[in-house]
Amino acid sequence: MVKTRLRFGSRIHLRFGEQFDELIHRARFLEENGFDTVLLDDHLLYGTSSAVALEPFSAGAAIANQTKKIKVGVAVTDLVRRHPAILAQASGTISIIANGRFVLGLGSGDPMNQSPFGLPTDHRFDRFREGVLLLKMLWSSSIDNPVTYKGRFHSLTNAYLQTGMPERNRPPLYFAAFGDRMLRFTGEEADGWIPHCHTPETYGKDLAKINDSAKQVGRASLQTIIPSYYTVASIANTREQADADVVGPAKFFLALIPDALRKIDPSIQHPGRIWEKSPDPRVQREVIRKIASLIPRETALNTVIHGTPSDCIEQISNYVKEGCREFLLTFTPTAGLWSGDETLPMARLFAERVIRYFLEEYDQVS
Repeated sequence: MVKTRLRFGSRIHLRFGEQFDELIHRARFLEENGFDTVLLDDHLLYGTSSAVALEPFSAGAAIANQTKKIKVGVAVTDLVRRHPAILAQASGTISIIANGRFVLGLGSGDPMNQSPFGLPTDHRFDRFREGVLLLKMLWSSSIDNPVTYKGRFHSLTNAYLQTGMPERNRPPLYFAAFGDRMLRFTGEEADGWIPHCHTPETYGKDLAKINDSAKQVGRASLQTIIPSYYTVASIANTREQADADVVGPAKFFLALIPDALRKIDPSIQHPGRIWEKSPDPRVQREVIRKIASLIPRETALNTVIHGTPSDCIEQISNYVKEGCREFLLTFTPTAGLWSGDETLPMARLFAERVIRYFLEEYDQVS
C-alpha cells in the first residue's frame, strides 16, 4: 500500500514550426488529466534543430495564466546564466502570477548552455552555493531589510527587491544534485531533490546522503525535502513497443551526464564534460553518440519508467520503496524525444492506468 500521496508531473516543449498555443494546450491537457505539475526546461540551445528553446519564465507565466490548479515548474535553471537578483525577481513574479503554484528547479549549470556564450564553467558548486544563499536573502529583502553581501562571486550593497511576493507564495527550491557536495547542500537548504538517471538502488543511496545531511542541521529530512525523480518514460500496451521508444533517449541522457553514468556503470569510460572539451557541436554530438552506443540496453532501461501500465506501476513502486515521492516525466513516443502532441495519448494512458492506481492505493490507507 502507498502511504504517501504520490505526485506526478510532465515536461513539455515546442517543436520548430509549432505555435505557442500548442504549448498551452499541452499544459491544459495535463491539468485536465490529473497531473500535478507541468515542467519547462531552461535551455539557450539543445543541440538539435527539432526543438524550440523558449525562455521558460515568460512561457511559464503564460501557462500559469491559462491554468487553474496545476503547478508550473522550471527544471532546471542555474545561477550562472541568471544572476541571483534577476532569478529572485523572475521567480517571485511568476509565483505571484501563478498564485503560489510555481516550482523552481536549480542546478550548478550545464556547460552546453554556458561555454558557447562565454559564461564561466569553473567552481560550479561554489557558485551554486553562494547563488542559492543570495537568492533566499533577496526573497526576504525589503526597503527596510536590504542585503549587503561580499562573497567570492557576488557583491551586493543595500540591495532589495520589490516584487511584492507574499511569504506563502515563496517557490519551493528543488536541487538537481549528483555529487556528494551537492547532495549535502540539498539536505541543508533544498525543499526538494530533482535528480536524473538513477536506478532505484542508486537513488536510495543518494537520498540517504541527503537525509543524513538534513538531520545534521536539524531538518526533518523527508518531512522537509520532497524527493522527486525526473526521467524519460514510455508507456504502451506492449513492453516491446515501449522499450523501443525509450531506450534511445535513456542512453542519450546517461551519455550526457558523466556523474550519473559513473554511478550506474563505472566500467563505461566517459571523457567528462563534453562541452568543455570541444567547441564544435558536430564533435560533441559524435562523442555523445559513441558513449551512448557503449551503454548496455538494460543498463539504460533500468533508469527510466517504461513498459505496460503494470510494468510502470512496478518500477515506480521500486523507487517509492527507496523514498521517492514525486515523478516528473518526459514522455517519449515512437515519434521521438522531441515529440509534440504525440505525447498526449501516452500521457492519458499513464494518467488513466498508473496515476489512478496510486491514487486508489493511497485512498485505501488515508
